[in-house]
Amino acid sequence: MVYGDLSLVAKDKCDKIGNFLLPNARCYVVAGDSAEARIFLTQSRFGAWTEIATLTNPEATKREQDLLTDKPGRVFDSFGKGRHSMAPGESGRQHEKHRFAHEVARALGKRMLAGDFSRLVLIAEPTFLGYLRQELSPDLRKTIVFELAMNPTAYDVDRLQSLLT
Repeated sequence: MVYGDLSLVAKDKCDKIGNFLLPNARCYVVAGDSAEARIFLTQSRFGAWTEIATLTNPEATKREQDLLTDKPGRVFDSFGKGRHSMAPGESGRQHEKHRFAHEVARALGKRMLAGDFSRLVLIAEPTFLGYLRQELSPDLRKTIVFELAMNPTAYDVDRLQSLLT
């Protein structure tokens, strides 16, 4: 499995990433972050990319206090008479990232089982890429041919394509 090198991207985001070329076969490219994930299909290495789906997560842009419905619970100290609030295991924003990563992974899994693709390229914001990796099934992980940890939300299709071809 090949992983993207962030130092190559920082130099000039329009440069090619190493010597990587897309496989000359049907390939899915997922570009996104915790708020939006775009899924593209390419039939060949230098062929046009077709956007086949856009998944959105409006909860990702909300403030932390807007995601939580109530205050954390309170507990007694193990020694003495004090009480304090409990810290949640994960924040509301982390929960939303996990939920959206699960949604993206589920959509990719359905398309892979339908035979839509056998190769996958992931371009995602670094923390979201980590969440997405956790949610991918072992079969989906086997289809990954390239990963790039960067935030692609401001990139149009042509600029994304220029990174990988």
